[in-house]
Amino acid sequence: MDLSLNNYLVGPVVSTAVVMLALWWYAYRSQSRLHDAANERSLHQGEVMTGAGIFMFVPLCLIGLVQFPLFVPLYLISVLSVLGWFDDRYDLSTKLRFAIQLLVAFCLVFSVGLNIQIGLFLFLVVALLWWINLFNFMDGANGLAGMHAFISLGFYAWVFVGASNHVSVLHFLGVAGVLVILVYLLFNVVLKKLFMGDSGSLPMALLLATMALYLIRYGQLSYLQVAVIHAVFIVDATMTLFHRLINSENITHAHSTHLYQRLIKQGWSHIKLAVVYGLITAVCCWLAYIMSLPKIPVSALFVLVYALLIGIFMKTLRVGR
Repeated sequence: MDLSLNNYLVGPVVSTAVVMLALWWYAYRSQSRLHDAANERSLHQGEVMTGAGIFMFVPLCLIGLVQFPLFVPLYLISVLSVLGWFDDRYDLSTKLRFAIQLLVAFCLVFSVGLNIQIGLFLFLVVALLWWINLFNFMDGANGLAGMHAFISLGFYAWVFVGASNHVSVLHFLGVAGVLVILVYLLFNVVLKKLFMGDSGSLPMALLLATMALYLIRYGQLSYLQVAVIHAVFIVDATMTLFHRLINSENITHAHSTHLYQRLIKQGWSHIKLAVVYGLITAVCCWLAYIMSLPKIPVSALFVLVYALLIGIFMKTLRVGR
């Protein structure tokens, strides 16, 4: 059995073991655990243990850098995890967070090396900035963001591993990322001990974006396929933002008007919500695969998915208000 770094399972297994030990220590032994008090946006009562994300993504990236020291996205993912940790602990200013996120988004799009015009480049930077923040907005219920990431990243890993027979950093990111998220879901959903906080949601969003952009660069997925994969999160967050803007609300203030938040107010359990959103994501991944087949009307399928999800959002606009 090949136990060297040439085996694409060795790095992910080591990463998973280290993250599991780190999360166990943080949950049960650390004397400096970070607690988050409930606010207007929260769906929990009292205080919960948060900030676990830095114990997921910094070890993952450090282990990855041992094998792939020149892979820029690993540094960027670490930067967002550290930024999120400081924000979880010290509540950084919006301008500082935005500036660092914008710089990270620019560096990621640039480092991927897409052969695109400047207009599309700038659009991708803005879209990535929105994706990082909307994913953070959607991380408000047990298992919701983790389940979405587990399914979509698993799909990305399946696409890449199935198309390549050599060990690469994307093998590592895909397989290790899926396993690390699975460990987090154990602590978050099963044991109900930890939330990842901004130190987890920000780098998790960037990890998904990294895989998506490289799969686009290598011609294994299209922009529309990626948009379909994440449609349920994009629609919930974006339509909520539009609705708040139309109602002249201050979009920088905490709120609880996302559809997933209103469904929990209506009586849905966190696990039911995570499973339903996860199933929708799984269906969207299947549709993204269907879009790669010959004679499939890709644009029409994209429009159909978004029209259906936007219709559901509009139909449930008064739910939980």
